[in-house]
Amino acid sequence: MSNEIAIYIHIPFCVSKCAYCDFASYPGRMAQLGAYTDAVCREMRAQAAFFGRRRVHTVFFGGGTPTLLSGDQLGAIMDTLRACFDLSPEAEITMEGNPGTLTEERLAAYRAAGVNRLSLGVQSMDDALLAAIGRIHTAAQAREAVRMAREAGFDNINLDLMYALPGQTAAQWASTLREAIALSPEHLSCYSLILEEGTPLHAAAGAGRCAPLPDEDEIVRMDGITAQLAGEAGYAQYEVSNWAQPGRQCRHNLVYWECLPYLGVGCAAHSDMDGRRFEHDADLDAYLNSCDKLVCLNRDEGNHTLQDRMFERAMMGLRMVRGMDAERFARDFGAAPEQVWPRSIRLMTRRGLMEQYNERIRLTPRGMQVMNSVLVDMLSEIEDG
Repeated sequence: MSNEIAIYIHIPFCVSKCAYCDFASYPGRMAQLGAYTDAVCREMRAQAAFFGRRRVHTVFFGGGTPTLLSGDQLGAIMDTLRACFDLSPEAEITMEGNPGTLTEERLAAYRAAGVNRLSLGVQSMDDALLAAIGRIHTAAQAREAVRMAREAGFDNINLDLMYALPGQTAAQWASTLREAIALSPEHLSCYSLILEEGTPLHAAAGAGRCAPLPDEDEIVRMDGITAQLAGEAGYAQYEVSNWAQPGRQCRHNLVYWECLPYLGVGCAAHSDMDGRRFEHDADLDAYLNSCDKLVCLNRDEGNHTLQDRMFERAMMGLRMVRGMDAERFARDFGAAPEQVWPRSIRLMTRRGLMEQYNERIRLTPRGMQVMNSVLVDMLSEIEDG
């Protein structure tokens, strides 16, 4: 059992639902923000009573749009967290934000409450593309959000960017990336659009009601542009979609990729605590009615088998440039990765897609480009075994 944990707090409110979003978020229900704040605080007290006063080294407010919280609401959540857990003075405390919801007053209040890292959902610096995917902000608002954040004292800013959007060209992606880099963020998250079933964009693409998606060759060009421009600007890739200035890697996301313990608070939140996996119902009203009782639910592994856990460890670890910790894998599972995947590791190594380095197993740059194929092969082998 680890005494040190990360905490994720889900804020499921938003102004409007983006066309590509399949996260648990609810537009038009801001009147319930106060009740939800109270519910999150009650849940934290219940979780702390169950798990004890754990040391917290990262906190992440995700959504939805956490920057719809007022300064007082965020302050109440942070005060409760500090009362219930041992929050490290050096903790990384991240808040996701939509540039269209930020004000100078709110940013100052968030910073005063202890938030020290801001992750802005910019997605694109092209207003037409932003409108096409349902974002409520403009490129000008994104630039202004960064300016206001700096004025409020934020010295650790991430910009979320999305490529392979409908109708987007490699040249447009290069333009967005250059404009984003010109804002000098400490961190860049560059994600390729994934069409999730059930989203408006998935339906529109299937019915031919939106611009065509870039083909595979164009996406490869966009990947190359990301590596070139981010690298030239001094950002180092440390995960398949993430780039950071020295010392500015997202410590909270590294918890997920290393499969370390974390506690999820709020509706739809997931947790991995003391070897037990559990998640909350995504229904907002159900959460409000039972938030302080959720600590007693789903306290077992459910359908997560040993093979599931081993594959998850490899899948998450291989996303990182530094790869998976092979020694920790062997210690936790009683078998080295080479014993679990003798065929896949031998084959991928021979093909130049995988290598061993400093007690870790990692993908080579070529391997990162075909990571999904590598993982499919590893999944097949562990299932057959």
